[in-house]
Amino acid sequence: MYVDHGELPITTGDRTTAVTTRFMKGVDKRATITKGWSDFFRQAQMKKGQAYAFGFKCTSKGLRLIVYSI
Repeated sequence: MYVDHGELPITTGDRTTAVTTRFMKGVDKRATITKGWSDFFRQAQMKKGQAYAFGFKCTSKGLRLIVYSI
């Protein structure tokens, strides 16, 4: 990521849920999702205790996050 904040589209691996979130990058270069994660968590019906894999994809439209239930 070359910017310190912006939008981060998140989708489920099966593409049934898509939410655009906001992120910011800290001074330690780690990014934090600041808005929208709870909306995604609820809409994707994610469950505590379930294992998920997170994949980042760079596209012509920018960075995207894809969440897979495993």
